[in-house]
Amino acid sequence: AELDASTATTAKVDALKRYFAIADPADAAWAVYFLAGGKPRQVVPTSVLRALACARAGIDDWLFEECYQAVGDLAETIAHVLPPAARRGDVGLAVWIEERLLPLRDETPETQAVRISQYWDELDADERFLLTKLIGGGFRVGVIKLLVQRALAEWAGLDAKVIAQRMMGSTDKTARPDATSFARLVSHEAEPGRDGGQPYPFFLAHPVDAAISDFDAVLGPPSDWLVEWKYDGIRAQVVWRAGQVWIWSRGEELVTERFPEVVALAQRWPDGTVLDGEILVWPSGSDR
Repeated sequence: AELDASTATTAKVDALKRYFAIADPADAAWAVYFLAGGKPRQVVPTSVLRALACARAGIDDWLFEECYQAVGDLAETIAHVLPPAARRGDVGLAVWIEERLLPLRDETPETQAVRISQYWDELDADERFLLTKLIGGGFRVGVIKLLVQRALAEWAGLDAKVIAQRMMGSTDKTARPDATSFARLVSHEAEPGRDGGQPYPFFLAHPVDAAISDFDAVLGPPSDWLVEWKYDGIRAQVVWRAGQVWIWSRGEELVTERFPEVVALAQRWPDGTVLDGEILVWPSGSDR
């Protein structure tokens, strides 16, 4: 709620750092997964959730539809129409995901309805809203992966680029976050293969602070210069080390997963190669 209510980057980072400071490592691992964009497959059909909410609230489907049209969000509508909870539960995020939600995929719609009804009955409206988002696989909040990496880095006292490297593949649908993976994510012990993708400072253009008459002395004679076309693409640095490829944006964001073609090409290079330049779309069959 705090993340969603603020638009200030610093406030969001501070909220995340406070959470990481008190959260159980297993819960923190799943929080990082969801906040960084992880989306597991939907565990219960939307039709089951909607029908169950109508039954629990004692309203017809047409009235639920009217509420939905006014609210504009299914999970929020469900949270509003449900009757007050009969009791209060107190289990962490990891238990909710691993022991309660993920097993629902293999259950019949009837069993799913019974279980979800029980779960709704121990949560307040805000918690029901979040639970329904997680059930539907549509969880999102006003945080990007880069912000999560920054918060983890500041909280753990690590370089944000190290955190970014360690989070590669962490939001894959097959990922199963746990306390061990979270401990490795924020560990101060370097792992050569996983932490070897550090980029160099980007080779950027800078103005020359010298008189034109001094250019030859400062830059060398123009006859020795090399001039190339200025292509406008995505500025990046590609690192190929220890059998792994890392692609960094100029803003020091790890974007490897967005360019599988570049990864495939980079794997042909000699180990230790680093290229700094522009990622471009190039015509097929071109000799460049």
